[in-house]
Amino acid sequence: MSTTTTRICPACQKPATLEGATFCPYCGQSLSAPQHQPLPKGALDAITKASQAKNPKAKLDILTNAEKEYPDCLEIAEELLFLGRLHERDAKNADYSVIKCYLYQLYLTPEDFSNAKAEAMRTEFFSHPQLERCLALAADAGTFTKRYLTRLAGEFIDLFLRGSNVYMRSIFGFTMDSKAPQLLAAPANHILLNIHSDLALPQDQRHTLYAAFYNAFDRQMSGETSWLDELLSKDGYPIPQKS
Repeated sequence: MSTTTTRICPACQKPATLEGATFCPYCGQSLSAPQHQPLPKGALDAITKASQAKNPKAKLDILTNAEKEYPDCLEIAEELLFLGRLHERDAKNADYSVIKCYLYQLYLTPEDFSNAKAEAMRTEFFSHPQLERCLALAADAGTFTKRYLTRLAGEFIDLFLRGSNVYMRSIFGFTMDSKAPQLLAAPANHILLNIHSDLALPQDQRHTLYAAFYNAFDRQMSGETSWLDELLSKDGYPIPQKS
C-alpha cells in the first residue's frame, strides 16, 4: 500500500504531496536521497499559509507564531531567513535592500555601494542571527549553507535578471523567455567574475558563493549553461561542477 507524504522540497522549498515520487513536481529536484522526518501538520500548514499570504507583514506574523510553536523546525526558520526585511518595505520609498536576495546585487553593480555597505552585504551572506539559527537546526551546516546561497541566487536571478527589461528583451510586451540562457549569460558572467575576484571574502566563502550562483543559474535555465560556460572559459574562470 502506497503512502502519501507531504514534505518540503529541499531545492525550491515548496510544500508538495508526494506519493512514491522521485522528483519534485515543481523544480525537478531529485528526491531519492534520504529525507528527514515529514513536517508536523501544523508547521506545514503555517508554511503553506505564509507562502499564500500577499502581505509580507502577514507572512512574518504567521511564521513568527509558527516558530514559537515549533522552535526546532528548520523549514520555518528558513522561511523567516528568506523573508528578510521585506515586511519593512515602504511603498513611497523603493528600497530593494529589504529583499534578502538583493545581496547578490553587490556583484552585479559593485560601484553602487559604499565600502561600508559592501562590507555589510558580504557579512550578511554568511553571518546573520536567523542564518545562525538555521545552521544550529540543520543536520549539516555546510550543506545547508550551500543550499541557502543557491536558493538565494535563484531568487535574485528570477527577480533582478529574468525580471529586468535591461537584460531580457521583449517584443510587443512579450518576454523572450526561451532566450534567457543566452541573454542572461553576460550579467551572470559579470557577477561570477566579481565574486571570484572579491578578495575581501575568505577563499572558501568565495568558492562557495561562486558555485552557488552558478548552480542557481543552471537550475533557473533548466541546465542550459553553454553561453555562460563559453564566457567563463573565455575569461579564464572555472566552470563549477553542476549539482
